[in-house]
Parts: sequence; structure tokens; C-alpha cells
Amino acid sequence: MQKYKKLLLATGIGIIFIVPLHGQNTNSPYSRYGYGILEGQAVGASKGMGGISYGVQGLNTNPGNPASYAGVDSLTFIFDIGISYRKSKLSEGSSKQNDDNGGLDYIAMQFPLAKKLGMSFGILPYSSVGYEFGTVETSNSISTQKTFSGSGNISQIYGGLAYSPIKNLSIGANISYLFGNTTYNRVFNVLNVSEANIESDYHKLTVNMVKFDLGVQYALPLSSGDKVVLGAVFSPKIKSSGKINNIHYQGTSGGSAIKNDTINYTGKDAPTDLPMTVGAGFTWNHKGRLVIGGDVTYQNWEKVRYSEYMKDNLDSKDRFNNRWRFNGGIEYSIDPRDRSFIKRMKFRGGINYANSYMNVLTSDNSVSGYKEYGATVGFGLPLTDPYTRRTSYININFEYSNVSPDKSNLIKEQYFGVSLGLCLNDLWFMKNKFR
Repeated sequence: MQKYKKLLLATGIGIIFIVPLHGQNTNSPYSRYGYGILEGQAVGASKGMGGISYGVQGLNTNPGNPASYAGVDSLTFIFDIGISYRKSKLSEGSSKQNDDNGGLDYIAMQFPLAKKLGMSFGILPYSSVGYEFGTVETSNSISTQKTFSGSGNISQIYGGLAYSPIKNLSIGANISYLFGNTTYNRVFNVLNVSEANIESDYHKLTVNMVKFDLGVQYALPLSSGDKVVLGAVFSPKIKSSGKINNIHYQGTSGGSAIKNDTINYTGKDAPTDLPMTVGAGFTWNHKGRLVIGGDVTYQNWEKVRYSEYMKDNLDSKDRFNNRWRFNGGIEYSIDPRDRSFIKRMKFRGGINYANSYMNVLTSDNSVSGYKEYGATVGFGLPLTDPYTRRTSYININFEYSNVSPDKSNLIKEQYFGVSLGLCLNDLWFMKNKFR
């Protein structure tokens, strides 16, 4: 058993440091702008509860609020890993497109370091870029085919500590290293002339930066075994710089190069800031059977710097929006201490809403954004160790989200996703006793 545990730990650590998450987990044209589509920091059970995290405590990892790490008991090691699949449906007028994506979602570990002191580390997605679309524009009887495509992702390796200085109060902090690159391509091809011009631009943005999260939780005991957990998280604004490469090509349909692979800039510094973020939330726990919670998050994106060399045709005052996100969720089990499998199952559900942090350029050259609505349903299937009586869970979550643009001439998106996770709760720190 000990060899198995060491192998599991070594494998998890190895994946964290050598495998980036989500080579591409979106097919949204909106990911052309900014850092792409932002991913949440909810994992496992929290994903099935609409993505809540600020007031969540219990036998699950919760990187969304580092203060939660102090809640792990002195004998427990939690290993949490998840994979996901997502199907997208895009529509614009009569045009429709379906795509499939998926892969490794997250890895997180949590364990005690000392009395009232807990630690967690792992790897999470931060954002994802993936799109391919095009238009044909005609002016003065000359048609130009414009094609845009991009891919890539930004991942984050995090490590955090939490301490409980007094009963019911815990404070914690995460430090995260964000890394990855995103590529953006655009090709203009004149179609109906004898010697058409072809012009293309390739951009690659490489991100390497550090961010910080500070968290606090307070558990307020109520009568009859109930409690309310209040939580909050603050992340300061980060000023950082990445690197950007650009290759420009201009030629003709006959193969004659006008400007062949001209490197405009290589490794040029590009501002890659992160916004100030503040969030607060709660959970109400009724006798360990029913948990209801909600979160609200605000991000100050309007003051974030971003590279003008990415040629998104937006200026600094139009590029980003301040972002609000609301999450609500519920979890219910009939009797978590009963021997019955059904009675120990956890049934989860949740909803969420957010506005877009980035704007997009519409076909009439106006600037606009979108709203995102989502709902989740999840199940926690218990796995009980016959020797330690510890219960681990297989978490299955189903997700639906709808991207509703603010203007009718933008693309509508729907996503249907399923994620599968294993949250292993084991006794790793108990000393063997011999008679």
C-alpha cells in the first residue's frame, strides 16, 4: 500500500511539472481577443456546484480559496485529478459549426504540515485560445478572403499555505506561476484578379508571470449542528511582461514573394498584466447533509495593459471590461455516514453568470461584448476503503453554458461538457503500531 501511495504522489508531481493543461479546450472565435477564454479555479465537487469556492470547506481540495487548506485534519492526504470533454455549437445566422475538445483538466493535492497548518499545490488552467473562422469581403468588384485562426493555452502551477490562528478562523495564501503561449494567424487572399496578393501575419505571445491570492474563511457555528462559512479572496493587480514574435509574409498567387517571411520583431517585450480581483462567498452546512452556497467575483480589467502588437484592432480604452461573476450551488446526501451506497452519494447542482472581460470587433466595426450563462449537475460516487473507513469520491459533472452576445451580428455559442474526477482521501500520516 505504501509503495502504491508513493507511486501515486510521484506520478502526480511529475504531471504537474511537465504537462501543461488543455492544449486547446475551446473553439470560440471570442478567444481571439485578450488572453482567450478564462477558466475557473473550481475543481471536483465545486465544479458540480456551479463553481463556488470562497466559502467551501471539507474533504476536497479548494484552490479557489487558499484559507480552506487549514481544514484538513492531521492524518489526511487528498489527491484530486480531473479530465473533461466539451462539445461546442456555434451559430451565426444560418451558419452552424460543431466542435469537440477535451483533455486533462487539473491536478491538486492537499495535506497537513503541522497542527492548524495545511498546504496544497497543483496545476490548473488559466485561459484557452482556439478558433478558426473567415469572411469574404467585396469592394469595387474585388473580393478578399480573410481567414483567422489561433490556438494555445495558459496554465498555472500553484502552491499555497493556510493557518488557523484561532478557532473557526483560517487565513491562507497562494503563489502561482503562469506559463504558456498562444498563437494568432491571419491571412488575406485576393480572389478574383489574375495575380492575387496574399498577405499573412503570425503572432506568438509567450507568457511567464507570477500572481498571488490571499484568502480568509470564518466558520460560524449555529444551533443543531449547522454552520455558516464566510469566505473572501483578494488578488492584487500584477504588472508583467511577456514576449511576442511576429512573422509577416506577402506574396502573389503565382508564388512570387513580395516580402518573404519578414520577421518584424522577435522576443519583443509585451505587457501581460493581470487584474485586481476580489471575491466573497458563503456556504451553509446543515448537519453534513445539505450544503448551499454562493459567490460573487469582481475583476478590474479596464486598467490592465495588453500588447498593441497583437493587432486586434482595439485600443486600450475599448479592449477590456470590468468583469462580474456570480455562482450559486447546492449539494445533498441522504446520510453520509450510512453504509448504503445510495445514501452516501452526493447530488449537486449549480448556476453561474458572467459578463465578458474582453470586447470584440463586430462586422460593422463597433465594439461589443457578451454575457455567459451556465448550469451544472453533478454526482459524487463514494468509494470506501475497507481498512481505514475513509471515503473517497468519483465526481461526475455535467455542464451547459450559453454565450449570448450583446449585439445580434455576433456569434452565439452553446457548450455541453462532462468532467470526471477522482478525489482520493487517504490516511498518509498515521504511524504503524506493532505489538
